[in-house]
Amino acid sequence: MSAFRKSNRLTGFSTGALEKGNYRKAIDWMGEHEVNTVELSALRFDELEPLIKGLDGIHIEGFESVSFHAPSRFCVEKEKRVIELLQPVYERGWNIVVHPDVIYHPDSWKHFGSQLLIENMDRRKATGRTTEELKQWFERLPEARLCLDVAHARQLDTSMRLLGSIVHTFAERIAEIHISELDAHCRHHPLSSGSVEDYHSFAQFYPENVPVIIESMLDGARSSLREEERHLAEDSVRASKMFDKAY
Repeated sequence: MSAFRKSNRLTGFSTGALEKGNYRKAIDWMGEHEVNTVELSALRFDELEPLIKGLDGIHIEGFESVSFHAPSRFCVEKEKRVIELLQPVYERGWNIVVHPDVIYHPDSWKHFGSQLLIENMDRRKATGRTTEELKQWFERLPEARLCLDVAHARQLDTSMRLLGSIVHTFAERIAEIHISELDAHCRHHPLSSGSVEDYHSFAQFYPENVPVIIESMLDGARSSLREEERHLAEDSVRASKMFDKAY
């Protein structure tokens, strides 16, 4: 049983974390369990066009917050096509999460304005990992905001100083939070008590109105396990005096 009280934040799941490659099934489960927040995931380039074409046929009316994760890997020759396909997402007013290493021509992404969310990266990537690297991206895309991935920051620096630096430097840009726990191979796993405590150390600094998206891989998991992960995520971002540290 968790020691924290439930948060009132918008907390939901990435469709890819719940049902790999089956966003409709993930959305149906979230609707049945009164989840109020969703991130539509097209992490693979081949998933992007089918998901975009299927937008009119999915039931998202019950969600208070909807965002969209663009493909995380594609070559420069496909950049123009990705941007074209993302236009209907932009027109719906949804935020678009993108990894900075696939922004080959920043000027081509500028028209997404503040709906473009740059995600901080894990150790596999060559950019977007640290405060200084993120600053360079926001200089190129000054209207863009931040998708704060707390697991990526924790993996790079277990002392949590990096997460503290990113949170304090870009507090006004944080528009979405990704939460999970990463293993040594950068795979997303369910939260442990240690990660909950680490993330909670900064809970008072997370903007209250931003959605929290769970990326822990729960493909095929029982509903009880998914609900428990949801509660742990809410505990991680609920501000209180417990576990607060100075960084």
